[in-house]
Amino acid sequence: MGRSFTARLVIPVALVAAVVIATGLFIDYRISRAQIAAGLEANARNSIAAAVLRIQELTRGLESSLRFLGEAMEEVPDEARMDKVLRSLLDSNPEVFAAAIALDPAYSPSPSGLAPYRYRRGSELMSADLASAAALYWEEPWFASIRDTGAPAWVEPYFESTGAMVELATFSVPLHRNTPDGGQTFIGVATIDIRLRDLYEYLEDLRVDDRGFGFMLTSRGTLIGAPDGRVISAPLSEVLHGDAVSDWQSWLQRTKASGGHTTVSCPDGNEICQLRIANVEGVAWSVGIVYSEASLLQPLHSYQVRVLIVGAGMLLLVALVIGIVARRLTAPLLELADASRSIARGELDVALPEADGDDEVSQLVTAFDGMRQDLGQYLRDLEAAAVQRSRMDGELGAAREIQMAMLPQGGQAEFHHEALTLWARVRPAKAVGGDLYAFQQLGQYLLISIGDVSDKGVPAALFMARAISLIQQWEVQPAPVPPHIALQQLNEALTRDNESCMFLTLFIAVLDLQSLELLFASGGHTAPVLLREGQSHVIAQERGPALGLQEGLSFPANSIQLQRDDRLVIYTDGFDEAQDIRDELLGEDRLYEILAQPDNLPLNEAGEAIFAAVDTFVAGAPQFDDMSLMLLEIPGERRAPLQAERSSLGIDDSLPGEAARWLEEQWQAQGLPESKLHDMQLVLEEVVCNIRDHAQTEANASLSLGLERFVDRVELECVDPGHAYNPLADAQRSTLGQNTEDASIGGLGLHLITQLTSRQSYHREEGRNILRLRIDLASPAEHDTPAPTGD
Repeated sequence: MGRSFTARLVIPVALVAAVVIATGLFIDYRISRAQIAAGLEANARNSIAAAVLRIQELTRGLESSLRFLGEAMEEVPDEARMDKVLRSLLDSNPEVFAAAIALDPAYSPSPSGLAPYRYRRGSELMSADLASAAALYWEEPWFASIRDTGAPAWVEPYFESTGAMVELATFSVPLHRNTPDGGQTFIGVATIDIRLRDLYEYLEDLRVDDRGFGFMLTSRGTLIGAPDGRVISAPLSEVLHGDAVSDWQSWLQRTKASGGHTTVSCPDGNEICQLRIANVEGVAWSVGIVYSEASLLQPLHSYQVRVLIVGAGMLLLVALVIGIVARRLTAPLLELADASRSIARGELDVALPEADGDDEVSQLVTAFDGMRQDLGQYLRDLEAAAVQRSRMDGELGAAREIQMAMLPQGGQAEFHHEALTLWARVRPAKAVGGDLYAFQQLGQYLLISIGDVSDKGVPAALFMARAISLIQQWEVQPAPVPPHIALQQLNEALTRDNESCMFLTLFIAVLDLQSLELLFASGGHTAPVLLREGQSHVIAQERGPALGLQEGLSFPANSIQLQRDDRLVIYTDGFDEAQDIRDELLGEDRLYEILAQPDNLPLNEAGEAIFAAVDTFVAGAPQFDDMSLMLLEIPGERRAPLQAERSSLGIDDSLPGEAARWLEEQWQAQGLPESKLHDMQLVLEEVVCNIRDHAQTEANASLSLGLERFVDRVELECVDPGHAYNPLADAQRSTLGQNTEDASIGGLGLHLITQLTSRQSYHREEGRNILRLRIDLASPAEHDTPAPTGD
C-alpha cells in the first residue's frame, strides 16, 4: 500500500485492534491462570485432606484391631492360639496383606523366640515363622523401635524376605500384660503389613496430572510414591534429580511438622512444580502431592494459541474490509491526485472527479476546481509578468553593460605607468548601481576619482551616469582643474534639476607623476588609507559636503606627498558598512586590518584579496551596498623590479622558438636560477602556442613579452592584440587523464600553467590581453649570479 491514505488508515486501526485484542487475551489469560491455579491449589488441599483422612481411618482401624489382639494375648499364648488370632485378623481386614505376633524372648516358651507370621498368597493364607530367620527379629526396626518407644507407629518400608518376599509398610503396636501391682509390662509386638502398592491406592486420588503424583513421607525421609508410574520407597536423594533435592530437603526441614505449600523444582529437575504436604495424626508420617503447574496450564496455552489464531484471522478480515472501504472512499482522491499531476504539467483542462453530495471529498473536489481556475488566471498573469520581467531584465542587463562601459575598462581596470600602477573595481549590489570610479592621464598628471551615489538600483545608476559624464568633462580639460574647484563645478551641475534630492559623495584627486604630490578634495567621501612600510594610515583631510544638495558650496583643498613603495587605498562605504548574516557591520577597524594584510601581494591580487576578505566576513549574506575599490601603488625598491626587459615578437609559426630563445637569453642575463628556467619555458611555450593558434590576430600582429626580476620572484608578462579572452576564467579545465583529442582548447594547458606558476593574473586594457605569470624564488641562494647593477 506504500504511504497511501488506505495504508495510513488500515495500519493504525489494525495496530489499535491488535493491541486491544492482545490486551484482552493477556487479561483473560492472567485471570484464567489465576483461577486455574486457585482451583488446583484447592483441589490439592482437598485431595490431601481426603487422603490424610483415609489413612488416619486406616491407621485407627488397624490400631484398634491390634489393640484387640493385644488384649487377647493377656495370657501367655500358645502358637495355635496365636495362629487363630492372626487368621481371624486377616479375614476381617482384607486390606491387610500380612500380620505377625512377635513375643519378647523373655516371655517366649522358646529361647529363640516365638513370632508366627501369616500372609496372603492369592486367595490362600500362608504361614511363616520369623523366629526361624537368620536375623534376630527382636533386633529388627519394626520390633525394637516399638519396644523402645512403647507407642504404635508406622515403620520405615522394607522388603520382607522371610516369607512374603514383597515391599511392605508395617504398622506395629506394643503388647503389654498387666502386672499384680496394677502396672503393665512389655511382652511383644503385634504387626500388620500392607503392601506398598496397596498402601499407594490410598494416594491415587492425589494424582492431578501425568507428571504429578501423590506420596507419603516417612519420619526418616523415605518417600513412598510412584513418580514414574511404579510404586517405590526410597530416600528423597534417589527419587529427585538436580536442584529438586536441595529445594525439597530445605523446605521439608522447615515445614514438615506443620505442613504447607511451596514452589520447588520438579523431581526431574527440568520444571517448576507445586508441592503441598500435610501430616497424618497419630503417626510421624506425612502425605503430600506434587504437580507441574505448566503441564496443567498447557490446555490453557493451547486455548490461547487457538484464540490468537482466530483473532489474527479476524484482524486480517477487519483490515481487508477497512482497506476495501477506504479504497472506495479514496478513489475520488486518487483521481484528484492524477488530475493534480496533470495540472502540474500545465494541463489545466484535465477532468476532475464528480463532486456528488456534500461530504468532505466533494468539498475538496469543489475547492480544487476553484483552485484550478484561480491557478489558470494566476499563470496567465504570471506569464504576462514574466514577459514584463524578462523585458525588464533585458533592459537592466543592457543598462548594466552601458553603465560598466562608462567606467574605464568596463568596471575592472588596471593602469600601468613607470611612476605608478593603478587597479580599480566596482561591484554593484544590484544589476546596476550608483558607485563610480574614473582615471585619466593628462600629460604628467593622473586624474582620479571615486564616488558613491546616495541610493541604489536604477535611480542611483541614472544619477551616476550623469555624474560620470560630468567627471569625464573635467578629465578632458586642457590643463588639470584643481580638485576643490572641480568639486564646486560638479556640485553646481548636479544640483540643477535634482528634484529627487539625490546626492553624491566624491573623492577627486590630481597626482603629479613626477613629483608624486597628490592634490585632492573630498565631497563628503571617506578618507583614503595610505599603506606605508607595512602600516596603514588614514589620510587626514578637510572634507566638504556631499554634491547635489545645495548650490554655491565651496570645498577645501588637500594635498599629500607620496613616496616610493607607498600604496593608496580609496574605497566607498559599501566596504565598512558590509553586514553579515547577524546584521553586524564590518566597521572601519576590521576594514583597516583587511586593507593592510595583502600589502605584499601584487596590486591586482591585493584588490581581489580585499574583496574576498569582505565576502568571508559577510558569510553569504546578500550585498547591502555598492562596493568600489581603487588601489594606487608607487613602485620603489621593495616593489619595483630589480631588472626588467621587454621584447616584441611577430605572431607567426616561428613564435614559439623565438620566444624560447629570448627567454633563455634574458634568464641568463639577469642571473636567474637555472632550476626555474625549465618551468618558465614550458609555461611560455603553452601561452605563445595558444596565442598563435587561437588569438585571431590581424596580419603582422606582434606579441609583447616582458620579464621582470624582483627580490623574491620572477614575473612574465604577455601582451597580445587578439580578441578578449581570459584563459584563467574562460578556459574549461580538462579532466586529468582525459583523451587529448577530447580536451577543450586551453584545458590541459591551464593545468600546466597553474601547477608551474605561483600566481596568475589577467586583465584587458585598450584592446589588448595582458597575462602576468609569477614564479617564486625560494631564497637568494638560488641565484646563479649576482644581480647586474646596470650602467
